[in-house]
Amino acid sequence: MANPQTSDKNADQWLLDKLATWGITDFTDIQDKALAAGVLSGESLIVSSPTSSGKTLIAEMAILAALREGTRVVYLVSHRALADQKYQDFNKRLGELSSDPVAHVALSTGDRSEGNVDAEVRVATYEKAIGLILHGQIRPENTLIIADELQILCDKTRGPDIETLCAVLKQRGVKQFIALTATVENPEDLAGWLECTLVKSSVRSIPLHQEIWANGRVYSTIFGQEIGSEKPCPLARTDLKSVVTHLLKEGRGPILVFTETRKEASRYAEDFTSDRIRTSSGLELAAQLDLFSEPTDSSDKLKSFAEKCVAFHTADLSAQERQVLEEGFSQSRFEVCFATSTLAAGVNFPFRTIIFPKLTFQYRDDGARLSLSDYRNMSGRAGRLGLHDDGFAVLLPKDAVERSHAQSLVKPVNEKLESVLLSLSLRKTLLSLVASRIVSSVEAIDIFFKNTFYWYQTLNNNPKKLAQLQALCLQAVEWLVANKLLINDDGALSITRLGRATAISGLLPETAVEFSQMLTTHAAQLAASFDDYADGFIYAACTSKEFSAERPSRFLPYPGAESFNAIDFWRARKVPIKLDLADTKTAQCAQAVALYISGEIERKIARATGLSAGSIQRLASDISWVIDGLHLISTVPDTGCSQGVSNQIDLLARRVRWGVPGDTLDLLRVAERHRVPGVGRQRAMALVKQGFHTLQDVLHAGSEQLLNVLKSALRVTALQNGVAATTGHNSSSMQTAHIRVAKKLGVAELVERCYIENGTQYEQAIYGLLTFSKAFIITIVDDGKRQNVPDLLIHLDGQEVIVECKTATKSPALINKEDAWAVVQKAADFGLNARRVTLGKPAFDETSKSKAATATDLTLIENGLFIEAVLRVLQKSLTPGEFMRWLMVPGVSQLERLPGEMTYTQ
Repeated sequence: MANPQTSDKNADQWLLDKLATWGITDFTDIQDKALAAGVLSGESLIVSSPTSSGKTLIAEMAILAALREGTRVVYLVSHRALADQKYQDFNKRLGELSSDPVAHVALSTGDRSEGNVDAEVRVATYEKAIGLILHGQIRPENTLIIADELQILCDKTRGPDIETLCAVLKQRGVKQFIALTATVENPEDLAGWLECTLVKSSVRSIPLHQEIWANGRVYSTIFGQEIGSEKPCPLARTDLKSVVTHLLKEGRGPILVFTETRKEASRYAEDFTSDRIRTSSGLELAAQLDLFSEPTDSSDKLKSFAEKCVAFHTADLSAQERQVLEEGFSQSRFEVCFATSTLAAGVNFPFRTIIFPKLTFQYRDDGARLSLSDYRNMSGRAGRLGLHDDGFAVLLPKDAVERSHAQSLVKPVNEKLESVLLSLSLRKTLLSLVASRIVSSVEAIDIFFKNTFYWYQTLNNNPKKLAQLQALCLQAVEWLVANKLLINDDGALSITRLGRATAISGLLPETAVEFSQMLTTHAAQLAASFDDYADGFIYAACTSKEFSAERPSRFLPYPGAESFNAIDFWRARKVPIKLDLADTKTAQCAQAVALYISGEIERKIARATGLSAGSIQRLASDISWVIDGLHLISTVPDTGCSQGVSNQIDLLARRVRWGVPGDTLDLLRVAERHRVPGVGRQRAMALVKQGFHTLQDVLHAGSEQLLNVLKSALRVTALQNGVAATTGHNSSSMQTAHIRVAKKLGVAELVERCYIENGTQYEQAIYGLLTFSKAFIITIVDDGKRQNVPDLLIHLDGQEVIVECKTATKSPALINKEDAWAVVQKAADFGLNARRVTLGKPAFDETSKSKAATATDLTLIENGLFIEAVLRVLQKSLTPGEFMRWLMVPGVSQLERLPGEMTYTQ
């Protein structure tokens, strides 16, 4: 290992001191090579090395160097769980939770957005990044892009989108690009394609011993070596329980056992703990789990296993249960964990031994065996630098075929990365290209594809395929034009409103077209009685091309048993598409999500539909994403959907994501944001059922009242503290960007006042900003002399808007229904032609928004969105008339319906 002080001339004292605070005193082989290659000097690199060799620190050093130069950073990851972890890590190392903060940190995933739009460091999933580019939140020319786990480029489901993203970034021109990838056979192809310097190493800082236990022998080889050794097996039986027990006695713990299914993980854990004794450390872990868990089938088992320092980790666990377990893993408090492969998705915990009890999968459609890439990723978790001198991967083949496969897995041979660009819809790819203005003509399509990995590899291997690609592209363009997603004007390509909404949503174009037709057909019925169709939209999402296409982007889980009761469930409801009476799988999945958002407990849902708790939660996440896309489609004028209907679709997406009725959303979001122990959807629902309908109800309740529901004084205190600290849901995310834009327009002071002032001062700031535009006649109605009147009257060409400015300063800082509706009563003496608007800061509560979605006489607008609209008027991308028409549409005002360009992208 190299000393940090001598490895790179750019590692100045500031950087060295920063690394020292992180406990970095030495560099690994790959880190030393990256420094020598100029990672701190802005050089773009492909970094290829084994798991746990130190690639993440290379990225972090590049981030520090970029921030010193005023360069923004986008860190791309493969999974939402990993994005959450990186967001927390960067906040502690670089952001507001650091003792020496150097940057604002933001998070962008499919279901979560944190931080402001101008953050210097943004963690995002690959899939979200294209939308960020379309919104102008990623400006590649002044950005360091870090692409983590880029070997997933060859994943048939996700690879095409990731390759498209990388090709877009390449064509746009990135200031610095750092790709981190596991050891692959052809990293030179990646480096050549992306025009980066290749830095590679096969050295693991912690040696990995790979062992195959079979036929009374143990074959052993060290990772990276061709030749191994063989010795007698120390056990007469090599069943999993015996092997784990033996390895613990040998001091090889903690041990992680990878299983194929959730039931398998729970069953193995139960079998292993049957004759183990409880420990004081285990009892402490069980007490923590009891505090952070809600009562479920899995939580009781989890606590009983934890008493014996054993855990299982599957998708059935709640986020808080996973957090307790993972903190226990990081501190090596568990001796054994039985886990499904989700634990290997980029998150690193200090296990010394990894065991593979099964090499052939029983429940996969293709009957596949453990792949080399999965084995490398999983076995790479063995051994932690600073904690262990070495790591172990133990394979337990069942027969001669599996023994042969195990031998191939431990050989120093790597998988080859190959483009899978054509494995998913070319229509989606081309739509994204036109929307991002990478492609503006039919001829430009060829230019783009020459920047893809597919072209790079195919040109060298099979040039004839390129002609097939060109023909497929022309067919895709014809389809997109025929379905009104693109316009082809004699070879010049442009995007339609529907096409742009589709590209931003990430939906397959086929899904978007179906949704557009469905909304147009039912627009009148939805406006009259949306609630009657809410469950039906869940069914429509489950039948969409996202799940049913020849090459789907997502997959419905398989219920435990077929049930025709689900068909009857949907026969009794209004469904906006044709009901398939033979498709019980889709009906059961959709029924599970419909019951989930009603607040039904997972145990009862499982009995009714055959879906486990983990399957329900994962499916709800996917369906929420699809309905988010449906919401974007509904904002396109051609669908004929009112703003109120769009509001209700947006609310439905949130309900599906959280699994509760609308009146529980605020409470559950506060509990999650402030990490209130053991308050998830079940206890949140219990609070609402006991009469605690709003955050104010919770805040002003007596401790004994809450204790009767929450069963823990710690939970009561944490929940009330969280409610008291609530100041909207990321409601100031555009503040720094707006102030930056306002400086150029000469209104920075006014805009800043609009964000920081409250009460009468806030009204004055809004009046000053509107007056500055000189586009409107602004009248102060509430002059301090008259009582019970609205604040402002905006007049333009015979149109009038009455505005009541509301700020919430008392805990919780959310505007409630009474304040949101006050303008209707205050404006009773004004003509009905004048529209009523409540301008609110920091945000409205869910009850207000839900009621406003069905209103015909009121518009709610949050402060940040209103500032965006006024700045667009000042920038002249939005006319005063368009501004007034947008203000006057009843419901909760939406950014997607606001004409003009985003101010902070220009």
